[in-house]
Amino acid sequence: MTDDRLDEEPLGDEGWLSSLAVNRGSFLPLHRQIHDLVRQEIAEGRLAPGTRVNSESELAERWGVSLAPVRQAFADLAAEGYLDRSRGRGTFVRQPKFEEKLSILSSFTGSHADQGDRPELIVLSFGQVPPPEFTAALAVRASRLVLLQRLAYLDSSPVALLSSYLDPSRAPGIESRELDDGSLYRTLETVYGIELVRADSTIEAIHAGDDEGARLGVPTGTMLLRVDSVTYDRQDVAVEFSRVLYRIERFRFSLESHRLDGHVLHFPASGGRKRKST
Repeated sequence: MTDDRLDEEPLGDEGWLSSLAVNRGSFLPLHRQIHDLVRQEIAEGRLAPGTRVNSESELAERWGVSLAPVRQAFADLAAEGYLDRSRGRGTFVRQPKFEEKLSILSSFTGSHADQGDRPELIVLSFGQVPPPEFTAALAVRASRLVLLQRLAYLDSSPVALLSSYLDPSRAPGIESRELDDGSLYRTLETVYGIELVRADSTIEAIHAGDDEGARLGVPTGTMLLRVDSVTYDRQDVAVEFSRVLYRIERFRFSLESHRLDGHVLHFPASGGRKRKST
């Protein structure tokens, strides 16, 4: 496949895709060539989010191919989250999705930095609060819990709201400390000797309330993904309850499972120990 430009047109304008060429001599099917060509234009930023792309019929005519391979390529790209197709409006480039691996034990910053993203975590609150009812799984009989609430940004947009609840007796004074490299887990391990090794998580689709919507920059009622987790140390004592609210449209979630001696183990796709975003 080639991506030679037959004539230069303004980046992002309609017609840009039609200036790219497919290679009839390639062993790749035409629909796969078109798929890869458009995906590369999006990945390299030549087709920006929100750009309206050419119609399938126009591209088929300009490329000298039938409508079927163009339609198949666009359907695949839409299913993968690269394009939005709307009857009557056309086809548009979607906002990019960030890869998020569920059932993992590492910081939000660390897991995304490993993928080349540049996340930013803004601390919204860090102090003691009365324990909410949903933290009962911690089995802590304290009158107050430490709450660390942060808003995660990727590409300068808020994408996730992270709340972590801790027993203050396990990490006394942590709310007054600066987190080690911004990581709660690293601080628990280096300062308090607490190593978190496993987590039980539940995943649920919910509608954003007024507060969550305002913080994440979405209308009230927008669908979000909520991941609630209880994290345990090496003595299998519950240390943290975390709740993460994700903007579904900004993420692609993945989970890899392996069967070993009759048990199913879940790992990130890249391998390694079990980690959880927090």
